[in-house]
Amino acid sequence: MNTQKHKHYKPNYTPLILIIAVVVAIVAIIIAANCINYDPDVNILQKDITITKPGEDVQKVQPTPTPAPQPTPEPVSRRGTAEPIPESVRASMQGKSMKTNSNITYDDLRYLTIPHYDFNYNVVTGHLVVADDVAEEVLDIFAELFDAKYPIERMELIDKYNADDFTSIEYNNTSAFNYRVVSTGSGKLSNHAYGRAIDINPQQNPYVYRNGTGAHENAREFWQRDVSKWSREIDRAAYIGNETAVCRIFKKYGWKWGGDWSEKDYQHFEK
Repeated sequence: MNTQKHKHYKPNYTPLILIIAVVVAIVAIIIAANCINYDPDVNILQKDITITKPGEDVQKVQPTPTPAPQPTPEPVSRRGTAEPIPESVRASMQGKSMKTNSNITYDDLRYLTIPHYDFNYNVVTGHLVVADDVAEEVLDIFAELFDAKYPIERMELIDKYNADDFTSIEYNNTSAFNYRVVSTGSGKLSNHAYGRAIDINPQQNPYVYRNGTGAHENAREFWQRDVSKWSREIDRAAYIGNETAVCRIFKKYGWKWGGDWSEKDYQHFEK
């Protein structure tokens, strides 16, 4: 019986190795040809892109540059400034809030520039004219109101309303100096005439007679002081009552509040 010895088969990997080497070489050539650059600031792969259309020149689109860092905005100054009444302001006051009198002059007053939150809670700048000897104190008070984010709809010199108190209130204007008598009919000069009284958000904080009514129809909702019945949130935020930050702050500096009187003048503070 013939016996044959079987030879063991040994596979030949040489062709496979050659194919893999060729593929690796091709991939390396493609990567090198594309010149890929990595920008760690942008954190994306960037390269010049060439856009071509038939009949058009080649146009290179550059990668969007990394935006430059923006500086941090300066914080808003919470405290306003006081200065002697500027000539231009004196001219606007003459014959209006400043009437001919022997009691007070422009030198007795100061022009205040005051930052405050408006009814959209934007920080805006308003102006008051007050007595010189309370000017710095008023700035302190309104700085604290600013910290409390108490909103004030507008704060303009009453001369914009021809120094007419009724019109200024109709526009819910916060104001101070106005050389006039009190509204009770006594003929006595008001503390506004000396720059020692301030009316704040007079629509939400009206003058209310003993019978519970007021003079301004646009403030009718606010004659009654139950703020839970008021329709707008911003009106409730502008409310002044004994329990509010506005009252506490003014009284801390020794100012009296008209809401404590028998005929309520909720807008009014004086010293």
